[in-house]
Amino acid sequence: MQLKDKVAIVTGAANGIGRSISQLFAEEGVRVALVDLDQSALDAEVHRLQNERTPVVGIVADVSDETDVRNAVALTLKEFGKIDILVNCAGICKMIPLLQIEVADWDRTMAVNLRGVFLFSREVFRHMQAQRSGKIINIASAAGKIGGIAAGAHYSASKAGVMCLTKSLALEAAPYKINVNAVCPGPTKTEMTDAWGEEENETFAAKIPFKEYGKPEDVAQAVLFLASDRARYITGEILDVNGGLIMD
Repeated sequence: MQLKDKVAIVTGAANGIGRSISQLFAEEGVRVALVDLDQSALDAEVHRLQNERTPVVGIVADVSDETDVRNAVALTLKEFGKIDILVNCAGICKMIPLLQIEVADWDRTMAVNLRGVFLFSREVFRHMQAQRSGKIINIASAAGKIGGIAAGAHYSASKAGVMCLTKSLALEAAPYKINVNAVCPGPTKTEMTDAWGEEENETFAAKIPFKEYGKPEDVAQAVLFLASDRARYITGEILDVNGGLIMD
């Protein structure tokens, strides 16, 4: 439990990959601020972790809203006194062909998936810069490397932006011994992929060398590694977790 008593913010923490990351952090002794827009799911997750005597706090926030982000960071500092780890996991994904993407769909996807990463990273970076340490881990997507994988062009573009932002921030943060990396999942079994339907899921799974979707826990384990001292000298890395779907 080398992360015991560290403090982490995890966005999109109430469902899917974010929930698995929060759970794994809690098992490792990390004090976690769970951030999500889904009040009921967030309350349920906070209650579940608190029953295991894990120090957690739930914060309802829209990651694309600058005021919400500042408040979430301030509440985390008030509750735990520091921030050691930030995981930007909140995201939205719609299966929409290009000609059906409305400007409002494009703007909302960019706001959540990319601006949210920027806002939280910028706000937390202020604190990490002062303490001269920290880990920022962004959740990207294989779609950001090769285009839509059961996702619209707006989702793919937003995740490509996340990867470039990760590298840019890594360069700026390195002098302060702050590691900035991204985890890039392929298709992962979550509530989102369940909604695609059995036929779509079988089609996509057949394209993966492992012949199956990843699990949220697979991504969480990669995040745990990057948050640990074992990844002390790794920054600006885009770590694929995709069963061989992309090898680069």
